[in-house]
Amino acid sequence: MSLNIRVCSSKNRYGYIRGEIDNFYWYALVHRDEVEFGINPNSLTAGNGRVSRLCVYKDIPMYNYTKRLIYANYKRQWEVFNSSHEEMIRILVEYLDRRYSIKVVK
Repeated sequence: MSLNIRVCSSKNRYGYIRGEIDNFYWYALVHRDEVEFGINPNSLTAGNGRVSRLCVYKDIPMYNYTKRLIYANYKRQWEVFNSSHEEMIRILVEYLDRRYSIKVVK
């Protein structure tokens, strides 16, 4: 499965990152080191991962407001997890874990 993951470069600080994956939006809190309450990138369970907060959503403009459909929401545990999008969520968590584990050596 090939997904187009894009990180929005504006205002990404303190580990808070926003972006897009295909036609979905996401935001995450990523730590430099693994934390015991993070998402495990292998099993998507809580424990030993860098991502401690993740929300995957889609905004739908309505007449007077915007409706937000949440497909995955993780805050130290899964509050919402749409199993039909599990592969996309797994790819995003692996990407974030891999991207922010790179250390520059001088």
